[in-house]
Parts: sequence; structure tokens; C-alpha cells
Amino acid sequence: MMTDIKQIWFEQEATSGKNVVRKRVDSIKRLNCHIGLIGVTCARMFQMELDTTVPIHNNFLRKFRGVEIQAIPFSQSQTAYTIILLENELKEIYTMFIEDIIDKLRPFTEPHQALTLINQRVNYWKKLFSRATGELLSAEKQRGLFGELFFLRLLLLNSSNYQEVVSSWRGSESANQDFSRHKNAVEIKTTKANNPSLHIANEQQLDFTAWDHLSLGLISVTETTGNLNSLAAIIEEIREMLNYDPEIVWEFDTRVELAGIGNDMIEYYNEISYSVDNRRFFCIQRGFPVILRGNLPSEGIFDVKYQIDISSCGSFEISEEDVIKVIIGIKQME
Repeated sequence: MMTDIKQIWFEQEATSGKNVVRKRVDSIKRLNCHIGLIGVTCARMFQMELDTTVPIHNNFLRKFRGVEIQAIPFSQSQTAYTIILLENELKEIYTMFIEDIIDKLRPFTEPHQALTLINQRVNYWKKLFSRATGELLSAEKQRGLFGELFFLRLLLLNSSNYQEVVSSWRGSESANQDFSRHKNAVEIKTTKANNPSLHIANEQQLDFTAWDHLSLGLISVTETTGNLNSLAAIIEEIREMLNYDPEIVWEFDTRVELAGIGNDMIEYYNEISYSVDNRRFFCIQRGFPVILRGNLPSEGIFDVKYQIDISSCGSFEISEEDVIKVIIGIKQME
């Protein structure tokens, strides 16, 4: 019979005051587990008491969005392996998380096996917590980041100055253009295949008057399941291209984190595989269909979003090779 932990916590919240209260989980017969509440903070918790002789690997002590796992001394001979909810607004998903652990622990008798099982469930639920809190990037943002990294990889393949190439990636900093070096810039747009229209975020994104050369790259992809050409895969591939140089890899990782993927989250971006179907580049210059800030009728108008039908821009198309050479500084575009 499954323990009604939601009811237990409800009763504890009504009676705990400032005390720490606990109730044994009777459905787990062979391990000493408790549902509890830290009265002062009203933080919900799950505890499994262990002999101090039972080793707890550091990997089993975690902290992720809304949850912390600690080994708390309980007595001279016992330690309480404790999973604490830090953010009360996540109590619904936390309840499901602990229910899952309780259900999976019922047949276990050995504490070290129980710890391994809990760690496996933590790895699974950590991702769900991130999704529930919006911590994972949306599918659209993942697609856009893949396109930026795809172009970054092209630059690295054509340059020996990896430091400058990585530093030229500015999209992670929420810059108006994804790549810039000196007075040259490239904006990368990544769309699903057969989508002829591009969304422009604001009137500055394609404002060519601020640059000597501004190019627009269109990368068309097909998305499938699998990790062969995923975000996680291309991040690791770029790290390998950087020869694991600590300084350059640190800068690259920092920019990936600024883009929304921390080191501890990369593994969760291996479910969507991107197949690049086509890539085209356009020179943004006078005559290209853009909205410029200087042409807006009033200074009170700003942050103008618009769409471009790329099928009307064929006369502005330029070669990928020329764009790459300009941004890495070995050619000036005519």
C-alpha cells in the first residue's frame, strides 16, 4: 500500500510549529525511511537513516533546481541521508519525486543499493524539475543555439586562431548580432526546413549602417530524435576542436552557459538531432528588406519585430566562403 505522503506533510504543516517532525514510511519495510518537515522553514524532506559505516559517495550529494541532498549526522552511529525541498512552489513535483523513490525502494534491503537507486532516480527527476521550472531551453531556442554553434564550428575549421573565433561569438551575450569581429558581423537564423520566412527580433539586428559588412546566415534543419547531431554532441565536438585548451574551453563553456546551458545541464540536450539541409548567406546592404532605426517615424518607436520573406532576397545572396573569410579577417568583401 502506497504511503499518502501528501497527507502526512499536510498534517505536519498544521502541527509542527518550529520543530522538525518526522513520520516513518511504513511501506518501506526493510529500510528506515521517514517523511518530515523542518518547522522553521516549512521545508519538506525525505530521510533514510544509515549506519555511519555505510559510505555515501560525493556524487550522491546533490543540489539542483529547488532540491538539496545532504548527509546529516543523526547520532554517533547514524547518518540521515536527506532530500530537502528548497522552493515550496515546487512541492507538487517534489511530492511525485518522493513518491517515485518510495515506490522503487520497497523491495530493497541493502542501504548501499538503496543509495544507488535513489541516485538513479535523482538523475531522472532532475531533468523534470528543470523542465517544470522552465530551466531547459525551449525547442526554438535550442534550434537557434545549434545554428550558432554550427556556424562557430565552420569558423573554427577555417581558422587557426581559436581564441579570436570563440571571442567573436556574441549571441550568447544577447548581442544584436551573433558573431562580430572588428567592424564585421554575422547574424545567424536557424529554421526548420522549407520555412521561407525569417523572424527579426528588433530594428537593430539587421542595421547594416553600424557595420562595414553585415551578413545574414540562414541554416535550415530537420529535427529528429536521437543524439547523433544534438546540441550536446556539437558542444563536445567543439571542445575537442579546441584541443581542450583550458583557457579557450573555459571561455567557450562560459558562453554556452550564458546562452542558457550550464555544464551540469548539457547531458539533457541530447534528445533532438539536427540534420542541416541547406545553408545560405546574404549581404545586408541598401535595398535589402530591413527596417532601420534611423527610418522609424518617431524616437518613441523601438523594439520593432518583423518578418522577411527570404524568397525575395536572391539578388543579395553571397557565398559561405566569403562570409567566413570576412569574419575571420582574411578577406574584405566587395
